[in-house]
Amino acid sequence: MGRPKKKPATPYIILRATRDDYDPVLKIMHEIYYKEEPTFNALGIEKNALLDEDTMKMMAEGVTMVARCRYDGCIVGACINESSNPWDPSLKEKFACSVACPKVKQLMMFYAYLQKLPGLWENHDVQKVFEMAYLFVKKEHRRRGIALRLLQDSRNLAADCGFNVVRCDATSAYTAILCEKLGMKMIHELPYCNYLAKQTLEPVFQPPPPHTSVKIYVDVKPHQSVLKEKNN
Repeated sequence: MGRPKKKPATPYIILRATRDDYDPVLKIMHEIYYKEEPTFNALGIEKNALLDEDTMKMMAEGVTMVARCRYDGCIVGACINESSNPWDPSLKEKFACSVACPKVKQLMMFYAYLQKLPGLWENHDVQKVFEMAYLFVKKEHRRRGIALRLLQDSRNLAADCGFNVVRCDATSAYTAILCEKLGMKMIHELPYCNYLAKQTLEPVFQPPPPHTSVKIYVDVKPHQSVLKEKNN
């Protein structure tokens, strides 16, 4: 019998982001995520100092993953991750109230509301939840499994860091598909048409199909998921 064929090496590697990666990742986020992610796109969010500062703080936690081209070292995608505590939604909401830009205020209020919605800290008796917050890949490098690998390796990192609950708020229908592929469980769905502005009672977000709702996914046994992947 011949030797089993080895899988061809992927031209991409997934690594933990370093401090030198923060600015390039933020630049790609401006170019891709702001234009394509349903909530950012629906509000017409543009480059903003407050959002940049918030994203930099998230990356400074040291749990963001990046995808690099194996040959030239260029970053082609990222999954910006963070840990969240039970008091974070209230702090975010309080901060959002002080924001001058109406669009950014609406965005921050929405994410504070979304973060609080499922009550993961109380329901699972944990003080910290690992959140896979922003996922994006450059257009020319898509359909090669990079986004799935970024989520997968982010979950693996969460398990290695001792997190018992991993979360992903799939604001995009495409992210929801990836979460399903990872075997994560959807615990809540919020249709965009049901999230209304207090003043007008009109939907805050009206993204184009297929992005009709936010789906909150969790993995409450990330360590078992990692072991299962290794055994397959």
